[in-house]
Amino acid sequence: MTGALFRRQWPAVACGALLWLMAFGAGWWWAPADPTGVSRAPKNGDWDLYTEILARNVGVSAALFLGVVTFGVMTIPLTLLTGILAGYYGGQGSAVLGAEGVVRHLLPHMPLELACLALAAAAGLVPLVAWARVGLTGRAGEPAGGTVPRGVTGFVARSGFPDACRLWGVAVAGLIVAAGIETWVST
Repeated sequence: MTGALFRRQWPAVACGALLWLMAFGAGWWWAPADPTGVSRAPKNGDWDLYTEILARNVGVSAALFLGVVTFGVMTIPLTLLTGILAGYYGGQGSAVLGAEGVVRHLLPHMPLELACLALAAAAGLVPLVAWARVGLTGRAGEPAGGTVPRGVTGFVARSGFPDACRLWGVAVAGLIVAAGIETWVST
């Protein structure tokens, strides 16, 4: 089921990943190399930390996904903003932690977390990419159910909303795992 979802929505996944990861890279690039004034406060892995991390990450992913309400248009500035901020803070953290600290405290959870946030951005971009596909190719992508009904239900299906919800669900599932890794492995 997930494989078929990614095959149907690969253009949105590619656009979301490219946009979010480019913004993340720009934020990391702009982060100060001098960690003066930035400190690291060690935290203990517990359920409070887990819920704090999970709430923050799911909140960001929800903001990225809610661009689907504006047919993907608001996902673009939100992706740029959250990607740049996350990259900036990640770059600051790497300056404070050093190479050994990055391997110990960021590398265990960061790849999964970044991929899931990029997937949430992709979910928010699904309607925009579906609209662009129709405009560029003259045909819509295949919806999950095969035939598309008429009216509002058909419009929602053609815009890719069901697939956008599924993509966001996969992103949230990954963020649940990433929050656990960040809490009990990366701390």
